[in-house]
Amino acid sequence: MTAHKFASNRVNRTLWPRPICLLVAIFVSAAIGASGPLSPKSATADDYKPAITLVPDTAAGIVRIPSVPALCDAWKQTTLSALVNDPAMKPFVDAQKKLSEERTSTLGFNIGVRPKEVLEMASGEVVVAWLPFDDKRRPFALALIADIRGNRARADEVVTKIDADMKANGAKLDTTSFGSESIRVYTLKPVPGQIKIDQVVLTYNDTRLIAADRDSVVTSMLESVAGTNKVAKLDVAEDFLGVQKQVESQIADQPSVAGVQWFARPLAMGRIVKDAAKIDRGSQVEILNLLQRQGFDSVRAAGGQVSVGGAEFDLLHKGFIWAPTTAGQAERFRLAARVIQPINLPAESIPTWVGGKIASFSQLNWNMTDAFWHIESLVDDAFGEVIFRDILEGIRDDEDGPRIDIAKDVIPNLGKRIYILTDNVMPADQRSERVLVAIEITDTAALRKAVRRTMEVESDASLIPGPIPGVDVYRVLRTNEPNDFEAELFDDLGLGDDEDPDRQPPLLNQWAITVIEAPGAVKAAKQAGYLIFSSHPELLLETLGRFAKPGNADAFGDDAEVKNVLNKLEKLGAKERAYVRVAKTNLTFRAKYGLMQEGKLRDSDSLMATLFRRIFISKGEDDIDLSNDKLPAFETIEKYLRPAGGYSKATETGWTLDGFLLK
Repeated sequence: MTAHKFASNRVNRTLWPRPICLLVAIFVSAAIGASGPLSPKSATADDYKPAITLVPDTAAGIVRIPSVPALCDAWKQTTLSALVNDPAMKPFVDAQKKLSEERTSTLGFNIGVRPKEVLEMASGEVVVAWLPFDDKRRPFALALIADIRGNRARADEVVTKIDADMKANGAKLDTTSFGSESIRVYTLKPVPGQIKIDQVVLTYNDTRLIAADRDSVVTSMLESVAGTNKVAKLDVAEDFLGVQKQVESQIADQPSVAGVQWFARPLAMGRIVKDAAKIDRGSQVEILNLLQRQGFDSVRAAGGQVSVGGAEFDLLHKGFIWAPTTAGQAERFRLAARVIQPINLPAESIPTWVGGKIASFSQLNWNMTDAFWHIESLVDDAFGEVIFRDILEGIRDDEDGPRIDIAKDVIPNLGKRIYILTDNVMPADQRSERVLVAIEITDTAALRKAVRRTMEVESDASLIPGPIPGVDVYRVLRTNEPNDFEAELFDDLGLGDDEDPDRQPPLLNQWAITVIEAPGAVKAAKQAGYLIFSSHPELLLETLGRFAKPGNADAFGDDAEVKNVLNKLEKLGAKERAYVRVAKTNLTFRAKYGLMQEGKLRDSDSLMATLFRRIFISKGEDDIDLSNDKLPAFETIEKYLRPAGGYSKATETGWTLDGFLLK
């Protein structure tokens, strides 16, 4: 695969303002129509320049579809396509089609072309590129390049419709040119509550359509087509080629399947998302700048390929996070960035204390003792003073505090495995989503003492009955009023006098914690076990019940679908891994679906809902009618929700990033 083939065509999925993957699937299915070969058409001029050769190497990220017709055909072979084409889904799908036709922008981007129109007129590749821009008011730009060879007539229809829509919305049209190419520049009125978009610019001919939200971007790309723009391009950038090489090595033995490819520079893309989503932290710490100072820019790029409609998988992602050693630098990572070094361990059976009703299981292998000390410079940098060690000493020496020597009694006793379980309870409500984290420890007595001392000075903590004698379970239930310690702390920091009406509530109002010995552990001076934390006390108690009866047959790892996922993971290369995840998609999705039906998904305490509130409600779009009442009963579509798996392996130049959704 050449650099040109790797990155030339992709559709901009962010043009769909939808909170969950089901809605993305619906829009893809709604837009799909034409079919064709995998490679871009070559029936016209042999000097066709792939879109990636027009993208400057300053790009923060791109998405590419190598062949839109091939992707459309492949999509029709997936279970997801069958889902959105189920007759029970038709009322909802039709409503989404209508909404998609009415909207051309989200996240502050507007290039005039709707996703459906792009898929209909593209005869080969499509590329969408996010570009940093030297403009303090809006420091980013978006560009789309579509191969339309053989589809000029459809492109004419699309441009005519865009022209009518723009003029109907009060946009002013100016026409300029570059050589023989005509450029349409629409000057837009600002939209209240959204980032001001000045322009929608497009040009097209028999070969390609280029659309962007800045005229200089379109002109620059036309110069690249003509060969007069000598700015370095993304297809020869070191990090782009580095990611491409790693991805190619992973898919070399995979059959050629239509799909979508992507590439991103994390910090640069993060800044664009931050600016586009209007995430303003005011006087608080500027997180992206902090991460860069602390060495996280050593993660230079990431990318991958999603194959669609294969024989075994609906979706198969093979990706890579590129973090090579920098020439002349003693260590691969510096300062706090040294924390991002998971370790590979041989594949292991899923612990039997993970119950069969769990929705997803993840295991992260990490040297937690080393990682803890790596965050010291990050904390000091964030506070602007040397404070990390002082905090530890204060926890150890404060007579009114827990008096725990974290450095001596806690950190050295952390193991190398972290387990994360998720599930949800029905009927769905804002607290349906449950999470449990179990951290491997080497000395349960030391950690049990540390937890007990901490809970004794926590005014909102209380002991609750547990299923195992001698294993104390503490619940923390936050009240509306801050305790004396909190009030005193805020006063000391000068934060106690002013109430912030926009201050976010605590991440968790209720949680639980305990320490327990590992099943079958040999009694010794230092006994291995787990430090367990859960967002819901009930989930922690249920899990402890499985520790009390280790012979339970309904273990997560005994499930036939879970075994199938684990088998597929090992065949893909996960016999040794730094991270692994197995998900029963029907269970992970059911609570979200129930909330979506009721129009309450945005109000839940899930990460997706939080992002939705930040991005759309903050832009005055909280009144969007998604026609959730037209969704069928969950039982009708549950059969389409197939298991999924993923894993990551640490290498000398970064980490693999692989995953799949079974057919």
